[in-house]
Amino acid sequence: MPASKQLKMLSVRLPADEVRELKSLAASRGISLQEAVHRALENWASPGRKIRIEPLGALQGSLAGKDTLRLLRRERETERAKDRHWSKS
Repeated sequence: MPASKQLKMLSVRLPADEVRELKSLAASRGISLQEAVHRALENWASPGRKIRIEPLGALQGSLAGKDTLRLLRRERETERAKDRHWSKS
């Protein structure tokens, strides 16, 4: 395999319940969580590329009816708390 195509591990810390929800959402859309994350990162990293955002009411699976904005804010606050903890060490 060429060096440019070697796979590397990317690790992200998320609460277990959120991981289950994301896996369920990906499965409900017929893709793996790995593929969903890959697509999301491609969209995020591509300048000028239109990101298709579905309305919140269109969520399927375990995220349907969830306050996803609250989940994202909680995740961000958790990451900030970890950053503050490590900066004090």
